[in-house]
Amino acid sequence: MDTMAAASPLPEIRSVTVKSVLSRSGISGIDYSLNPYIGCLFGCRYCYADFVARYRGRTEPWGTFVDIKSNAPEMLRRELGRRAPGRVSLSLVTDPYQGVEREARITRRCLEALAEAPAFAVSILTRSTLVARDADLFGRMPDIEVGMSVPTGDDAVRRITEPRAPAIEARLAALRRLKAAGVRTYAFVGPLLPMDPRDLARRLLGAVDWVLLDRLNYSWKIRDLLRRPGWSRVLAPDWLAEVRGAFAEELAPAGIACHYVGREAPSAGAEGGRR
Repeated sequence: MDTMAAASPLPEIRSVTVKSVLSRSGISGIDYSLNPYIGCLFGCRYCYADFVARYRGRTEPWGTFVDIKSNAPEMLRRELGRRAPGRVSLSLVTDPYQGVEREARITRRCLEALAEAPAFAVSILTRSTLVARDADLFGRMPDIEVGMSVPTGDDAVRRITEPRAPAIEARLAALRRLKAAGVRTYAFVGPLLPMDPRDLARRLLGAVDWVLLDRLNYSWKIRDLLRRPGWSRVLAPDWLAEVRGAFAEELAPAGIACHYVGREAPSAGAEGGRR
């Protein structure tokens, strides 16, 4: 069960139908993006996907609304029959395992369709512990990787920047459970928020096969928050290098690769996966 640090505001939840669900991706190693929901109730303060609200004409603050694509599984089955095989990402502008998925089960039903189309590889990225629910389904998929967003190892930071997201240790426990079940797992440590990088790297041992780092690209969104004592370190030009060095030293002896978004992100099909 997701461990929440703060109660969510009363959300606006709607059910909608869509004409398609697979979108071509411009990200290296990802052919298609699949977003089972519009919006995300986690409402992380630094989220880049808040442009979706403007694009969809929503006036509610980001993080307070979600549209459930009720016919997404049916549309996906149709599209898989006529699309070229490739890697499908769940998800780039929503969290596929946010709280509404517990009952709506749109993500699981989409994954069931993908499990019946083995020519399509799957890459999941979430910050929800609910992902562990589908370990049985992942075991039936020949090419799948499951990633967990862990931008900090400090719950004090998480409570301010991701107030409605699960606790960090709960996320790591979900990764351990999936890895123990034989699922290929990774941690997306980004954006790089205030943390003790060596501590977080050590906590990832035994939980992941690889790690992907990403700098804080939208610092202006939380600049006021970063004025807290000690937090401004993440704005320094060498913060990424410091974190990379610490992660490499802690994880390399265990054979865990550490990449960063940009020049060193592994290509599609390469050992270690991709974002």
